[in-house]
Amino acid sequence: MYYLNLINFLFAIVGLVMLGVTLVLYADYFFGQRTLYRNWIQKFVWHILVATTVSGVAISLLYSEYFGFVPCSLCWLQRIALYPQALFSLMAVKTKESVYYPLYSMALSFFGLAVAVYHYIDQMLPKAPIATNPLSSSILPCLADGSADCGLKVINEFGFVTFPFLSAVMFAFLIILYMNLRKQDV
Repeated sequence: MYYLNLINFLFAIVGLVMLGVTLVLYADYFFGQRTLYRNWIQKFVWHILVATTVSGVAISLLYSEYFGFVPCSLCWLQRIALYPQALFSLMAVKTKESVYYPLYSMALSFFGLAVAVYHYIDQMLPKAPIATNPLSSSILPCLADGSADCGLKVINEFGFVTFPFLSAVMFAFLIILYMNLRKQDV
């Protein structure tokens, strides 16, 4: 399973780079009159949206279907927020529809971000004693159906980069792109 450790490491690096880009884009949006977005991102925004959403779907399916990791209930909620966005982005890229597509996708991304942040906090809190909750290694309630543990860290790079962390970064990245896309026609 050496290649799985390498894949986890590469995804962690990509996630940290995406976090940096996301923070710069938020600063540009609120404090920089969107100059970085207009100069560097705007002409590629549709390709970036498709690449981000479709690769997010592909990565989640890679880990569950190929590597055999069973997604927990909170992971499924994040997937529910992401999967329609991949379809929306593929449909919207042809029409360049920048009114309703970003609005609906932003709502899904806010939901996914909230679930990802809750999931990340759940994973980072100290673990409950086994005697109090033998089915879970987390202290917060997971929508446990018994199939998977929400506290399990499939990816744990640098001590803080986990799947919910990467999911939260991706949703925050998508939100800032949608915000810029909505403002683009104004």
